[in-house]
Amino acid sequence: MRTCPNCERVAEDSANFCPNCGASLRAPAMEAMIDDARRALRKNPADAEAHYNLALAYRMTGPEELALKEFAVVAELQPDFADPHYEIAALHAKAGRLEEAMAAAQRALALDPAHREAKRLLEKLT
Repeated sequence: MRTCPNCERVAEDSANFCPNCGASLRAPAMEAMIDDARRALRKNPADAEAHYNLALAYRMTGPEELALKEFAVVAELQPDFADPHYEIAALHAKAGRLEEAMAAAQRALALDPAHREAKRLLEKLT
């Protein structure tokens, strides 16, 4: 359980915002990372690095569906970059979507046959 820094009410560990007052429960560094990425994307919506940073922040703090969306944008903007495919695979695996996870891990490995995390994940899934 987390305690809201604003109203001191208790919230679930998975909550990003206080259910009582709406204050952010994310770590200040994550909030800054999200704000920086959003600011960069307002200037350049095709900034793959900003999309990747936003995806990483969402993966760490939620919501994971937004992380999936952002990783998909990175994969589209940088088609030769294996990491977003691995991240997509890991998120699908965590959610129990095994077919999607395997397909994304295979795409990561097709782009980078030495991608250790993708190899490990695919081994776990098969």
